[in-house]
Amino acid sequence: MRFIFILFLFFINLFGGDLNGLIKQINKNSPDYTLDLALVKKIKELNYNNPAIDLNISNQNEYLSLFFKLTDLKKEYNNLPSIIKETNKKIDILSSDNDITSKLQTLYYQKLLDIYNKKYDYLDKNFQNIEKEVYQKLFDIKFDTNLAQNNIDYWNKLLNDKQKELEKLKINLQKWQILNNEKNIENIQNLININIQKQKKIYKNLLKNYLILFLDELKNKDKTAFKTAQSIDYYANKLDLNELGEIINDFETFRFGTKAIIYNSKKELEHTLEKFISLIKYPLFKIGNNFITPLDLVLVIFILFIGWFIGKYYKKLIYSLRKKYEISYSSATLLANIGYYTIIFLSFIFSLKIAGLDLSSLAIIAGALSVGIGFGLQNIVSNFVSGIILMFEKTIKVDDYIEIDENTRGKVIDISMRSTVIRTNDNIDLIIPNQDFIQNKVINWTLGDEIVRFRIPFGVAYGSNIEKVEKIVLEAIDKSSLPFLRKEQYKPLVVFIEMADSSLNFELFVWVRGEYAMMPRRTRSKFLKVVYNALNEAGITIPFPQQDLHIKDTVPFEIKIKKD
Repeated sequence: MRFIFILFLFFINLFGGDLNGLIKQINKNSPDYTLDLALVKKIKELNYNNPAIDLNISNQNEYLSLFFKLTDLKKEYNNLPSIIKETNKKIDILSSDNDITSKLQTLYYQKLLDIYNKKYDYLDKNFQNIEKEVYQKLFDIKFDTNLAQNNIDYWNKLLNDKQKELEKLKINLQKWQILNNEKNIENIQNLININIQKQKKIYKNLLKNYLILFLDELKNKDKTAFKTAQSIDYYANKLDLNELGEIINDFETFRFGTKAIIYNSKKELEHTLEKFISLIKYPLFKIGNNFITPLDLVLVIFILFIGWFIGKYYKKLIYSLRKKYEISYSSATLLANIGYYTIIFLSFIFSLKIAGLDLSSLAIIAGALSVGIGFGLQNIVSNFVSGIILMFEKTIKVDDYIEIDENTRGKVIDISMRSTVIRTNDNIDLIIPNQDFIQNKVINWTLGDEIVRFRIPFGVAYGSNIEKVEKIVLEAIDKSSLPFLRKEQYKPLVVFIEMADSSLNFELFVWVRGEYAMMPRRTRSKFLKVVYNALNEAGITIPFPQQDLHIKDTVPFEIKIKKD
């Protein structure tokens, strides 16, 4: 309480005491005497009262007046910060002058500044409450929407007539400007100004009637209010009543909650999108008779992406249906690749059509491609054609085990239009151009089926019983758990091959299938272990390379032994 009393005394001294002292200094003979008296009068008249709005209303016209007063209050609240800033500047400028008029002006602006600050503080704390009170009065008012709609139709028709009249006046103005008739130019310009003022009055009447529709829709929580608000925004902008739009948004939020905020964000987004659309329709370059815009490029990329996505989905679908319809993996790969590249090609053609390009110009492109193929693309085209041949002939399929040379063999994991991927037993992926499979010799270990005959060579010493060797090896193989076929037509067989320099050589013929056929070294190793162990246990000698030295006795020679 003591602080408030001290503050009161400060302002009495500032405005009361200083003013009385300044009045005594006023010179009646000064040329600014009249101005000084006017300033004194203004300073005394300046008093602050909190902004008040009369809520005692009973009909729609009174409510509209209340709504516009609320809008004026909002406008004043928005403008006060800049007004306070400008007033401070004026005080700073005048404070350096010592004449009585400048001092009175300084005192006048200081009192104004005090009023502005108090008003801003009050509105900052209370405007939203005032706004809610005005909003609550909405539910006590009955709005005549039928009359408002009729008025809108009438004023729109009148506005249309005035706009046509304005266009005619502008045409006449140009005519007299060409003739350089100053009198008629002035008359036409006056008529144009009158027309513009009449249009503003029409805008105001349209705004009022749209407000009636909006307030009734808002009262009944009708979502049509959002659409009506767009018309209100249009006419409010025409009349430079931007604050009215802020009040409309606040009322929408009071009634619809967060949905109104989302909708208003949506409107801003739509406005931004309109600018964006106008930008992306700007022509970048020209092909033939067609201008290509950023939108065309975006559409081309989008369609190609959709084509690629559909193609990938198609391939995935084919592979998922493979087991259901008992389609082999290689056939599924063929269907998937052909469909995929067809979809990509069609999406490319469609994207060009959407961009507005004449497809007949593709003949020119094809001609250019033929020249390019002749000079540098023959390998690419050769691989492409070879890929198609491989897919249709099926001489090499996915999952086949193939051998290109002694050091290059493995399982086919993919066949594309340009190349084939082979995964070796070392888990290394080899990417080989398709034309290599067409032009060179390729061994396909699993072309007809997955059954492969292995030849496992081994040897025994001279003097061994051949029949016994064969029997021991076959019995050992039969008792083992080695992965070979045991059917009659695939029975293991031992064949005596040759009498070599150091051994009697045999070959064990066994039939294997599946993954064992694709691991030749490991498979041979397993069989050789069984053969070696069986022969070793039976006491049959496994020879190693040796040479015998024979000395002829036809030539006599003398041997002398030297003794130390």
